[in-house]
Amino acid sequence: MKSRSQYALLLAALFGPGGCGTQPAPVATGSSGAAAAGPLRLVAVERVYGDLASQIGGTAVTVTTILNSPSADPHAYEPSTGDANAVAAADIVIENGLGYDAFADKLTAASPKSGRTVINVGALGGHSVGDNPHVWYEASTLQRFLRGLTADLAMRDPKRRATFERQRDALLAWTAQFAARVRSVGAKHPGVRVAITEPVFDYVLHAAGLVIATPVSFSHAIEEGNDPAPQDVDAMRSLLASRSVAAFVYNRQTVEPSTERLLAVAQTAHVPVVPVTETLPAGETTQSWIDGEVAALDRAL
Repeated sequence: MKSRSQYALLLAALFGPGGCGTQPAPVATGSSGAAAAGPLRLVAVERVYGDLASQIGGTAVTVTTILNSPSADPHAYEPSTGDANAVAAADIVIENGLGYDAFADKLTAASPKSGRTVINVGALGGHSVGDNPHVWYEASTLQRFLRGLTADLAMRDPKRRATFERQRDALLAWTAQFAARVRSVGAKHPGVRVAITEPVFDYVLHAAGLVIATPVSFSHAIEEGNDPAPQDVDAMRSLLASRSVAAFVYNRQTVEPSTERLLAVAQTAHVPVVPVTETLPAGETTQSWIDGEVAALDRAL
């Protein structure tokens, strides 16, 4: 893996000085509105946004995803020369924002390009740094992203506007169904308590009106890759062993001793486990992935 200094040298070698820039606006567009001469070049940092962009753009776009491995950790990821080159050539860059994928800001700042759009999904959804960054689990943020991306594509390639909007509308219909399913879970299980390993799925849990019983200090420690405090581990073990929660929402991409031990406690106590992931799994669409996790939560409760 590259060190921080090696990463800085990579940016300098590719693009010259000034590798670090300011946080981009949620959507900053400078395209002329002329018909596209060929497929529009999109770079999505996360697979979920790349999948949705492909579904809207179809053959009118080529999408490069940076965090393409389901096991990729955006907090620790070090971009390659190929990533930097893809961003330099992109017409549209889609990032999660909110500090989740901060390396993307460095890549865009290191390769200024007239007319390029940077879509910061978290900011577009009305969030700021410090908020839960897992905004792809929030229907309203997904809807704003879908509308914003479609507007930009239609401005760049107006002849395909109707196609982009038709494909966007299909996705908007799905997001409305997603939100309704989550509300339905909450209506059937009002105020039910659940435990979590980290706040990956919290937007869904909050939208369903469920109560997260896990100590905040525990879930934040796991999210940051730190060892949780012994008293927090004890509190979690007690919640699960005593069946004081109806389900255990477990990020199966985070494998570390304390969460593995708690998973064993939950299984021994017959607390239903709801496995979730932070990235879109291979072979899944955004719809099948999120719908499957919401269905698993409903079954567990």
